[in-house]
Amino acid sequence: MIVCSCTMITSKDVAEAVSALRTKDPFVVLTPGVIYRHLGVRPSCGSCLPLITKLMVGYDEEGPSAAASVPHRSRFEEP
Repeated sequence: MIVCSCTMITSKDVAEAVSALRTKDPFVVLTPGVIYRHLGVRPSCGSCLPLITKLMVGYDEEGPSAAASVPHRSRFEEP
């Protein structure tokens, strides 16, 4: 599915970018801007940003994520 018709980004591109970014750094804060930078493009009209956000969050929650295998420790817990 084409997510951004201005830059021809597909939902597959977003999923692959999320996967690659999470593999590189499991604690990266994902934003549409980070996704665009990873893909080497810039948003034009910006109407796709909500959809890219929805896709990257949905993929991060349901798809394979390197962060899921890293144990979470609260900053209030003692080491």
